[in-house]
Amino acid sequence: MSASSQPEPRSMKWESSGELAQRDLSELVTRLLDVESSNNSDELTRLSSKYDEES
Repeated sequence: MSASSQPEPRSMKWESSGELAQRDLSELVTRLLDVESSNNSDELTRLSSKYDEES
């Protein structure tokens, strides 16, 4: 997938609670995992797993 086909942050869906929509959050975390250090990647994975448990 090319960078030009990826949505801009302003096109992400936000819930009325102020949270990022689950699909957009998952996509964002996946993208961040590709570019972050392993320590940060581990924390992103932990946080996204915590969010999944609360849903």
